[in-house]
Amino acid sequence: MRLAASQYEVQRLVDREATSSYYTSPDGVEVVRALLSQLPEQSRQGVVLADPFMGSGVLLTAVDDLVRPSKVVGFEINEAPCNLGRRLVAEAYPGAEVDVRCGDAFELGWRLRGSVDLVVTNPPFVRWLRLPKSYREGLLERFEAAGYGPYISRRDPGLHILGLLLVDRMLRDGGVAVSVLPASTFYTEQGEGLKRFLKLRYDVAAIVENGRAPSFSDGSGFKELIVLLRKRRPFEPPSGSTAVYRYAGSLERLYDVSLRGLPRLLDRNWLSLFKPGAVELARALEEGVKSGRLRYLRRGEVVRGVEMYGPDFFFLPNRYWSVARESDGAVVLSNVGSGDEVELPKKYLVPCLRRPGDYRSPVVEDPGYYALAVPPGVRLEGGLRAYVEWGLRSGAAAPAVKAFGSGWLSHIWRQLRAKEPFGHVFIRDKLDLARDDVVAYYSPRPLCATKDFYVIRGGGRELAEWYNSETFRAVLAAFGRDISSTWTRFVESDLLAVPVPSPRAATEVQAIIPPGPPHH
Repeated sequence: MRLAASQYEVQRLVDREATSSYYTSPDGVEVVRALLSQLPEQSRQGVVLADPFMGSGVLLTAVDDLVRPSKVVGFEINEAPCNLGRRLVAEAYPGAEVDVRCGDAFELGWRLRGSVDLVVTNPPFVRWLRLPKSYREGLLERFEAAGYGPYISRRDPGLHILGLLLVDRMLRDGGVAVSVLPASTFYTEQGEGLKRFLKLRYDVAAIVENGRAPSFSDGSGFKELIVLLRKRRPFEPPSGSTAVYRYAGSLERLYDVSLRGLPRLLDRNWLSLFKPGAVELARALEEGVKSGRLRYLRRGEVVRGVEMYGPDFFFLPNRYWSVARESDGAVVLSNVGSGDEVELPKKYLVPCLRRPGDYRSPVVEDPGYYALAVPPGVRLEGGLRAYVEWGLRSGAAAPAVKAFGSGWLSHIWRQLRAKEPFGHVFIRDKLDLARDDVVAYYSPRPLCATKDFYVIRGGGRELAEWYNSETFRAVLAAFGRDISSTWTRFVESDLLAVPVPSPRAATEVQAIIPPGPPHH
């Protein structure tokens, strides 16, 4: 194995963020080598070896003792690492033809259709909107024309998605790829099409997470996985299973699983494969649905709360105004600094949950806040006029004015009309599983909520109890979209994929599925 310090140091000479120049770390190199070592020796002899996103050639030079290629191909968009990589790759493979070129891999690699046997790579994770519009549109047009359109889930797929599709174009049938990929590839909407493609055309022989750090790339903090892929030949049946590994100085084989037979919830988030008990929990949930004790929420039963531009204007009380007193038809506000008072009609004030941290009990009798929802065309007079003038004068309303122009005052009202985010059950947008005891809140009367909550329309107290049960916390721990070691979240599509008790089973919440093992 050849790996020089200069291959990492050269990253300093390029705009790392613009071109995602985060080369595979020593941990990642060890995993790639371990996976390649599992391949039959004859499949590593006399082959065409390639890395279309080679950087300084880290992965190509690191496997020189494991692969005896007839030809080595590498592309790199940044000139300094490209030139360094060309020299080091040539030294590593003196008996092979070396074709290393500086330029765009999506141009250079496109011409090598079905000509490569083995790929080791770490595609760039560049934010889609950072790329020029004409370049983005050209890439999508090219891949769609080549038949990849059904596997590009969104119009902003990210270069890592297109990078792996480029690898597919370059690989021969029966070829093998080992790739570092962002973990988000396997649990976001952008990656859904790619996951379908892999299950259709490839055997995913192995999937590996890093147990020592989130990433497999030098200088990156993003969670990453490494996959070992084999491109099936036409009409070749898929292999039975995928080996799930964790790397902690060496590869630990956790278990084998069939990706083609994953329960619905687990298939949404392959990162859950590394969570203890996730497979068993997902299968138990599916059995609950089949038995009728659980059901899936329908689209429209879950809605995100309102997004507020200028909360210190549109939420009352706020940092500038306290509630002095209330009557049946109005709320009197007192300015915290001056003591001035204004009276706002209650017909423009909607009781609303603001932040999860404001509520200690899972039952919310009084949300403690109003959202200011003024319909378009309302004549401003009295206390409302005075309050609006204060908001403009103080700058508290500036975020809404900037976002909505002349319609700024009615942006909350428009959201309430369009989204109808009212209900009795409110689920936190994100939570710390180690510290937060409450996942969901219940209100005896219908309320609205901010975007810090998902509102379950039509749910009652029993549903809130389900979301606060140990069983659902185990579901969150196993299938949540991890933000850090303890923070996680569900989005709307996740809540639609997690079954809830059927009405006739509402009293059996805790007994439906035994809680999973504790997660740390």
